[in-house]
Amino acid sequence: MLGQMRLMKQWVNMFKHTIFFMLVIMVFEPYAHAADLVDIYNRSLLHNNDLKVITNNHKISKEIYNQTSSSIFPEVSITATTQENYINRYTGSGNVSDYTSDTATVNIKQPIIRIYFFDELNKAESILDKSEISIENYRRDLMIKSTELYFALVNAQNRLNEAKIKNNISLLRFNNAKNLFSNGFITDVEFNKYKNEYRISNVDYQISDNNLVLAKQDIYLLTGKDILEVNNLNPMIDIPLSFYDKDLLINKAMNSFDSIKLAMLDVSISQDEIKSNKSQHYPTLDFTATYDYSDITGGSRLGQQTRESNTIGLTLNIPIYQGGYQSSKVNEARYKYENSKLALDQLRRNIKKDIINNVNTHNILKNLMIANKENYLSKNEDYKTIKNGQYSGIYTDVELSEAEYDLNVARNDLIETTLNYLIVDLKLKNYSSELNIKNIKQLNDMFIW
Repeated sequence: MLGQMRLMKQWVNMFKHTIFFMLVIMVFEPYAHAADLVDIYNRSLLHNNDLKVITNNHKISKEIYNQTSSSIFPEVSITATTQENYINRYTGSGNVSDYTSDTATVNIKQPIIRIYFFDELNKAESILDKSEISIENYRRDLMIKSTELYFALVNAQNRLNEAKIKNNISLLRFNNAKNLFSNGFITDVEFNKYKNEYRISNVDYQISDNNLVLAKQDIYLLTGKDILEVNNLNPMIDIPLSFYDKDLLINKAMNSFDSIKLAMLDVSISQDEIKSNKSQHYPTLDFTATYDYSDITGGSRLGQQTRESNTIGLTLNIPIYQGGYQSSKVNEARYKYENSKLALDQLRRNIKKDIINNVNTHNILKNLMIANKENYLSKNEDYKTIKNGQYSGIYTDVELSEAEYDLNVARNDLIETTLNYLIVDLKLKNYSSELNIKNIKQLNDMFIW
């Protein structure tokens, strides 16, 4: 009976632990689970501070545009005052309050001629367009950045497993060497060789483990999310191969690439700034209207007075001399314009170079994928042969571990080459403005648990 009670108590405790474990999983599962590329990208859109800054800059650009466009609207102001005047030395009949006065003035000013207004409005509109393009451009940059960090995490995980196998092989060799050395079959030189190899493999494993931690931290910085596991790429998956014509891609990028658009808008903004500063030399014309009302109640000195007056007129302002200030502003704008043109020209050169390099890298990686896949298949056959031979006593456990290590190296090389190819392919799609969320989803479907 006592044994049954103990058994029942053990089952109750086990049930409690199971419930607790399930609750922990339910609480922490949304925050730390297997990495998903689409999820990483979506979280980067929510938690990336640079994107938030760019979005706020877009809001600032809207306000600048509103401020500029509102400068052509009439200005209306109302001024009202009330005061009571005391003359302390006043004697005689009446109140010591000499008089009180209430006044109100309404001023209306309607700009009629502001030649620089349209240049300022064009500049504000270009700044607004630039901020909109900057948001979309950074979103696409986040697609590439998320993919690069995700792939780096996959590679780091694979290389850690590779280092673990190598470390196990070194430990196995070291243990065998200790037995051989204790029995006098090898010298101390040979023994020290295996001991040092094991120490180095331990350090290599620690480095690989640290690289994995850093890769996870990079994703945490981007998304604010801790990753416990990572999906992996099936090495035998058929990757859709793309082909790019360098000249066509360069021509398209020179007109449609976001960075080029942003640089061209900088040139446009500089041109409008020159025109606006030049227009500051020109006269301005304003329509003005004023309404005045005053009500004065005079104590013993004045009677009650009420007065209303209206004024309507035109104000012409002709700038004559400003000490060279405006001329200096025009020269400053010219230098900015020259710099923006030089920046656009240099950007076009850099983009042309990057496209040529990425297209060539794209083609090289395709050939390298084919070579690595053949090597992986060859190492896989070797591993199967040695594994079957190990059961028959033909191969040792060390030789089997070495074959497993070679297979993992070949597999990881193939995966890394494939991932590099896919990243370069994303960059080339970005140059042609074809990069979108569908590309990320397609990559995400290639990964397995």
